[in-house]
Amino acid sequence: MSVALVFGARGFLGRRVVQTFRTIPGMDVVESDMPSALIEASGVRSALLALDLAGAPAGQLASLLASVRPAVVVNCAGRTAGSADELNLAHVATVQRLLRELEAMADRPRLIHIGSAAEYGRQPEDAPVREDATTVPLGAYGMSKLKATQLVTDAVDRGAVDGVVLRVFNAVGPGMPPGTLAGAALARLRAALVAGSGEIEMGPLGTVRDFVDVRDIAAAVVAACVAPALSLPQPVVNVGTGRASTSRELVEALARRVGYRGRIAEDAAGSERSFDVPWMVADVTAARDALGWQAVYDLDSIADFVVAGSGGS
Repeated sequence: MSVALVFGARGFLGRRVVQTFRTIPGMDVVESDMPSALIEASGVRSALLALDLAGAPAGQLASLLASVRPAVVVNCAGRTAGSADELNLAHVATVQRLLRELEAMADRPRLIHIGSAAEYGRQPEDAPVREDATTVPLGAYGMSKLKATQLVTDAVDRGAVDGVVLRVFNAVGPGMPPGTLAGAALARLRAALVAGSGEIEMGPLGTVRDFVDVRDIAAAVVAACVAPALSLPQPVVNVGTGRASTSRELVEALARRVGYRGRIAEDAAGSERSFDVPWMVADVTAARDALGWQAVYDLDSIADFVVAGSGGS
């Protein structure tokens, strides 16, 4: 029986990755950052182990890897906000530590590292972004994620690890942080329904994004785990839908799902990071060709899942 070790298993993406692994026959799941216990879920054993990838004592990570002997390691750990130092600790330092231990293993597991489209920064509009695009991240988050990606790709190029970076575009699903567009919009839509208000205020909603369902992202992780060989020109794969949607289209889809028929104003202050990157859509050719994966959920399906998974309408 194979074992998947998932770091960041309590996070927005990590939870869905763990749930998806649990549906795969013959796959055990070991989660990090959880109380030590064993549970049975859907007939698949899942070990819950407490380990802070960033702050665990020296030797604890090595001991975990030696005892679990995973076939695959998925790194979903990280944070979306904080100072440059905090972001570098969460992304760069943790990946350095993880790579060091993986390289020392006799039987090296495959590493699936979760990257971010924020690593690209501003790109030419109206053309899907390929993995070989110039990376020009605009903020501390994107810069720290890019540094972590480069650590992984350098290790793969040296033959030190078997791995790939899944560069995720705009992930959407239940349990999103309230600071995200969909999380903020859903909260305001529900508040307006309760108050009987005829209007909600959002920031400008003209930015174009590639909104991808967290279920599709988890399926991409599994596809990367089971692919017999990762034959890629570079060990980075975009995970998106390849479809362009405005932020307004996402908010309107959420409004339809909760039954809100009022006005959606765009008078509030928006995110500077969104203004700086007005257009970002994935070229998903590599995911299709190398992993045999493509997104299956459209914007309305995503909105249904978000609302239903966040307490319904």
